[in-house]
Amino acid sequence: MIIAESTHTVANRHNDAMYCTVTPAHGDAPRVPLLLILHGFKGFRNYSFLPWIAQSASQMGIMSVRMDFSLNGMKGTSWMVQDTDAFARNTISREVDDAHDMLTALTTDIAFAHVQDRWDGRLFVIGHSRGGGIAQILTRELIEAEPSKPIRTVVLNSVGTWMRWTPRQRDLWSREGGMTFTNERTGQQLRMNMSYIDDLEQHAERLSLIDAARNCGENLHFVHAEADLTVPLSEIVALREASQCAAQLSVLTNTTHTFGMTHPIDRITPGLVDMISTLRSWLLR
Repeated sequence: MIIAESTHTVANRHNDAMYCTVTPAHGDAPRVPLLLILHGFKGFRNYSFLPWIAQSASQMGIMSVRMDFSLNGMKGTSWMVQDTDAFARNTISREVDDAHDMLTALTTDIAFAHVQDRWDGRLFVIGHSRGGGIAQILTRELIEAEPSKPIRTVVLNSVGTWMRWTPRQRDLWSREGGMTFTNERTGQQLRMNMSYIDDLEQHAERLSLIDAARNCGENLHFVHAEADLTVPLSEIVALREASQCAAQLSVLTNTTHTFGMTHPIDRITPGLVDMISTLRSWLLR
């Protein structure tokens, strides 16, 4: 069964647009949990398997909101970056703030009255790849602000570190004011400004994944593909060891960073089925 969805536009604290899609929970339960879905680097809310997660959550009796970060450059589309300048200006702090702003809108904006009327207070967060790192920071900050908050977070093939460059590459970024690369999915030339690295260095304490994983504790669950070539499993193993966190790790065999899924989708893969089954077990335990 496919559940009809609605799309909304939310202004963040900088008055930049954040696009989101709400998927209601299937069934007659008057009050249900809310799931926030966060995309990864070069991603967007309708990327590949993310809508399938939302639809699957609906069948579990969970309503969901999948969002675009304000500077992902997509302008609500689902294929190519439309605003390359916005993409270049994006930072990790900005994405964490966007996630907070989306949650604020969901709890206060009259446009989401249908969400507020059905939300039972439980919050689930799912982040993929870089979005998994954002989810960890967000969860830590939510727990620190409200220790009794009922929250469960699953990170899918998440990054275990933000530092994905050598000192030589950092120096090159600094000299040139940024770094240009090719988006393999679209063939576009995209740029990341030096402000991306500056943000990580200037806000290292806030953005520490080691601290986040440690402080999330049992509220956090890592789900990682054994054959992930984009973010190797060893990266998460190292994060768990460094943080001494209580988070569970589920390793999925015979699948990839995107669980074998493409964009646009050409088939449903065993990796996606295994991932959603793991989500179900964790979220509904």
